Amino acid sequence: MSSKDHRADHEPRMDVPSEEGHGTLGRRSFNVAGMALTAASLMTLSAAAQAQQREERTRVSRNRATLERYYSALQNKNADALRSAVEEGFAPDAVLRISDSLPYGGTHAGRDVILTMLMGFVTTTTPIIRPEQIKIERMVEEGDSIVAKAVFPWLAPGAREPIPMSAFEWFVFRNGRISEMVVSYWDTAACLAAMKAAGSKP
Repeated sequence: MSSKDHRADHEPRMDVPSEEGHGTLGRRSFNVAGMALTAASLMTLSAAAQAQQREERTRVSRNRATLERYYSALQNKNADALRSAVEEGFAPDAVLRISDSLPYGGTHAGRDVILTMLMGFVTTTTPIIRPEQIKIERMVEEGDSIVAKAVFPWLAPGAREPIPMSAFEWFVFRNGRISEMVVSYWDTAACLAAMKAAGSKP
């Protein structure tokens, strides 16, 4: 046998893939297919997450717009605008909770009851809180809840000078309307002390 024939018997043929070649090619095809499937899954999840985020932003923006409308009417002492903001922005069974120790404190249940109480702030001639002096320093939104920090001068009944005060107002929304409002004063003890000094009672 010639040396040429001997080389032909031992050299691998280039036109026939080896078993090792088939294995490598198979693994590569499997890996590429797996990567494509993973990418497609991530794209689907990403699209769903983005849609959910858009829906969340829309709902949050609607809730915030409702709340800002209420604050604007209150701060501008616009009785008609306040009535509309409450009638359209509060649920019929809404509840407003304020510390019992304050003159207007307690649980105010029902939209009509809340409206009557709030209207007193913009129509009274002896305000404890002047609505036009209320400043909203910050709003924090999460899901269907918004917490607002309000600062304002607080004048005890019978007192001549107000004291600086702040409150956190927590709003819970249901179907785009306020269903619960909880007002927590930063320092009710200071309010009570001012009332005592002025000779007023809660």
